[in-house]
Amino acid sequence: MLMCVHGVFQMKRTSTAFRIACCLGLWLLSNAPHVFAQNADELAKQTQNPVSSLISVPFQGNWDVGVGARDATATTLNIQPVAPFSLTKDVNVILRVIMPLVSQPTDDGLRINGMSDTVTTVFFSPARTGKVIWGAGPVLLFPTATNNALGQEQVGLGASVVALVQPGKWTTGLLWNQIWGAGGANDRPDINQGFFQPFVNYNLGNGIAVGASIEATASWDVDEVWNSALIFTVSKVTTLGKRPVNFVFGAGPTLASPTGTEWKMRFQANFLFPR
Repeated sequence: MLMCVHGVFQMKRTSTAFRIACCLGLWLLSNAPHVFAQNADELAKQTQNPVSSLISVPFQGNWDVGVGARDATATTLNIQPVAPFSLTKDVNVILRVIMPLVSQPTDDGLRINGMSDTVTTVFFSPARTGKVIWGAGPVLLFPTATNNALGQEQVGLGASVVALVQPGKWTTGLLWNQIWGAGGANDRPDINQGFFQPFVNYNLGNGIAVGASIEATASWDVDEVWNSALIFTVSKVTTLGKRPVNFVFGAGPTLASPTGTEWKMRFQANFLFPR
């Protein structure tokens, strides 16, 4: 009986959190200050291009619902600065860093809080692009986790490629990387993981866009290989004071998860620094 009551309470709490997040996202999109429409649309398309020349600092909050035997919620705040610069007149370099701050539930009711491993990608991209925009370069994983349960205790090294097209109001593309272990704790399994992210966005005007993406991580050497989710998003470029910001709200079902996650919710504030 107690377990039943707890389950109903957990479902109500999750449903309430989801409704509040939806209302918050819609309120921000509808009430944020207005940006000059043409400039907002240009910035929106740049935010959808992983190898654009736009400096940005996104703060991305993620909630994974239905984790473990208790159907708990895990939270992750990804701090993801992007710094592009010119290497030569023909080649740009785009430095992308993902630093995750994690709160992971356990089956005994406790939570493990701290920083997870940091992923850094260096894309080399043509300064002058054609119809197909692309970038490629190395990706590195640094064992920055503050708790062994939140990281892999190994250095990782691999390659990453992104390719996309932006015809008219559309942006569609694919990002891929593969990381192998390059040294670390000898009592942990070697890293051998891939990441795949097909994405599509449609720009509605006035800095507003809708989109969808699949974020799929493959751990090739374990029984349950895939951890993936389908995320639907709505976003708007606006200003906070004089600073352009892209607000993104997203949610969607989990397609595969070794932890039993049922669905994911996301809210992101992407601070933009156009040149």
